[in-house]
Amino acid sequence: MAYHDFPGSDEAFRLAQEGKIHEALACYDRALVSNPNNDVILNNKAIALISLGRYEESLACSQKAITLNPYETGVWINKGIALEKLGRLAEAVDALEQAVAINPYNAYARALLGIIYQNMELYDKAAAQNQKLQELVFPKEYAGFYFATATFLLGILLGGILSVEGKPLPITLGSAGVIIFFFGIICILYVRALRLQLEIRRDVVSSVSRDKGLWGHGGTNEAVVLGFLVFVFVIGTVSGMGIWQYFR
Repeated sequence: MAYHDFPGSDEAFRLAQEGKIHEALACYDRALVSNPNNDVILNNKAIALISLGRYEESLACSQKAITLNPYETGVWINKGIALEKLGRLAEAVDALEQAVAINPYNAYARALLGIIYQNMELYDKAAAQNQKLQELVFPKEYAGFYFATATFLLGILLGGILSVEGKPLPITLGSAGVIIFFFGIICILYVRALRLQLEIRRDVVSSVSRDKGLWGHGGTNEAVVLGFLVFVFVIGTVSGMGIWQYFR
């Protein structure tokens, strides 16, 4: 049985999303009867227990999940939250620093770490953490604009090259090949930027784990993104050809 696929997973996810935390918790408890060593169920249960203010129990769940899978960022974050709620700030910092060490791009872990540093009057560390947080979040918000603009400009360049009359065919094809190569690089970088943005925005506490793949619906969203870039590239190419014909 896959770790993300356990009896009642859909029901538990729905209940948690509807705010019916006690009912979701009951689903996790039933699932743990037959899957006592499933770190995802334990982590989801820890989240539910945090929502109910049962921090000692949440800490125990998180610790067991860490024992089973110490390389999952979410379990360390939830351990840190439970420790912070219990007033054990130094231990909470250790847990959140471990989360950041596993995934340096998790903005949620960095935000929590900055808050705890602030509460502990470690202002220099808090400022450094908040600076890293800004560096993570700000550029990714505008990734679509940057990559779409670059794609459009490459399309215009390709259209202009294809419209030049009298140019040797090998040079034309070679130039077009270089542009298409860079277009492929842009597509790869855009997909990677979106994946990173998704990781940054994941709210470990308010959203239980439901592993459907990084994109939620697998390759569907990725295909939409790539289709959008291809569309912009084609529009740019047509525009570039039109511009060259106009200035002729």
